[in-house]
Amino acid sequence: MKITAANIYVVPTGFRRAVILELETDEGITGLGEAGIAYGLGTTAAAEMLAAMLERLVIGRDPSPVELIWNDIYDQGFWTKGGGAISIAGLSAIDHALWDIKGKTLGVPVYSLLGGPIETELDVYANGWWLGCDNGSEFAEAGLRTVDRGYRGLKLYPLGMADPVTVIRHPARRSLREGELALVIDRVEKLRAAVGDDIAIMLDFGGGLSSDQLLPLLRRLEPFGVCFVEEPVDPALPGALKRVGRQTSIPLAAGERVYTRYGFHSLLETGAVSIIQPDLCNTGGLMEGRKIAALAEIHNVRVAPHNYGSTLATAISAQLAACIPNFMVLECFPDYAREPDYRPILENPWEDNVRNGRMILDALPGLGAVLDKASVKNHLWKRVTLE
Repeated sequence: MKITAANIYVVPTGFRRAVILELETDEGITGLGEAGIAYGLGTTAAAEMLAAMLERLVIGRDPSPVELIWNDIYDQGFWTKGGGAISIAGLSAIDHALWDIKGKTLGVPVYSLLGGPIETELDVYANGWWLGCDNGSEFAEAGLRTVDRGYRGLKLYPLGMADPVTVIRHPARRSLREGELALVIDRVEKLRAAVGDDIAIMLDFGGGLSSDQLLPLLRRLEPFGVCFVEEPVDPALPGALKRVGRQTSIPLAAGERVYTRYGFHSLLETGAVSIIQPDLCNTGGLMEGRKIAALAEIHNVRVAPHNYGSTLATAISAQLAACIPNFMVLECFPDYAREPDYRPILENPWEDNVRNGRMILDALPGLGAVLDKASVKNHLWKRVTLE
């Protein structure tokens, strides 16, 4: 079998701009992947990086030796070593697509190739349920409606303020403005009172605050039984994360902006995090995620994959979640299709498999994802072929 061509799509879908890869082979088997730069800046940069990797190091090759191709790209890409989101997101998408081809060729799900499934249903928590909320009462009402739909975990951005461009505006210059601290407490306190003590509440601080505001805030949040605080500090400040971890009883989580096992090694060595959150679409892909999970296991840390991409990203993330023993919970956006300007990526979104707060694994071969070609065809960014 030989990889003969690739289609790269940049698809606006709700609040995201998904970078989707479709690899083609001479045997008619295709593989899908996603480069996880669906928000923030850099979407088209990731698409171009992906195209360069494909042109120079992938097209024309046998797709079966996934690890060899991954290492060739990592070793020869130069910026991939110690690299950040753009380069590793491109590498991740290629990894996904190669595993998808392998699974389809063998007629089995990718999670089976990676040693799973450990369970056939995955715990998920809801994100995005808070859209349109501002004060504590609004968060409480929306949270209760989501719990009534069967979800047992809720994530919110308590420091975030509504923004017409970015949806959520995280704190600028690592500080809250006057009056915002009281609003943060109001949101969490009223949400907890509404949903009760048995529902997990996760707080994403989005890169966080300086210690003078952060530490007193965490102390005030401790009575509310928070499941974890995500990214309490800027991910570039491992020393600050370590200091925060020593001074709060709330479990800390991080990893959305950490890349490859090498980045996670440094994060885990801080001893500050109880949960890591690798994003399978920007941290190196599925096998790299498997290695990261093993690193976490020897540090007594669980894995809650970060998942803020398209519906394809959910199918990819579920493959890893199904086969690691230290899996905790998977992020899920139950109202993805209600987002403004939503455009389908898959014909069979895995979000629709959630029942009573658990995602039922699909047994389709490969990633178990069927590309909605009619929906994405007008968003082709580039086609890469053999010269």
